[in-house]
Amino acid sequence: MYSGLAAVIGAACVIVGAWCLISGYRGRYLNQPQYTALLVLSGVVLVQSVIAVARLIAGHHVAEFATFVGYLLTTVLFLPAGISVARMEPTRWGSVIACASAITVAVLILRSVQVWNLPA
Repeated sequence: MYSGLAAVIGAACVIVGAWCLISGYRGRYLNQPQYTALLVLSGVVLVQSVIAVARLIAGHHVAEFATFVGYLLTTVLFLPAGISVARMEPTRWGSVIACASAITVAVLILRSVQVWNLPA
């Protein structure tokens, strides 16, 4: 994993999550630019995960392999799941669901980097 890319992803997740939370606070559901931002975040998270898997295959050792793989899978799957649930709930709560999923992915990215950097 690249710490710089992870920091950018984490910051972007917090920003998009705050944007979705503001929409929920105003009683609005998600609009197309918010869905687009969430989908772009999903793509960038997928790229980061592919990089991490490639580095694992290349020989990088992680102290807690099972934990790291769990974080990696959850990170890749959580945001698309949150987007689909938010899409099924076209009310203010869809915005709150999208916010929660984006913030959760930010935390998962942070934990993945911490596990990645543990001495093997």
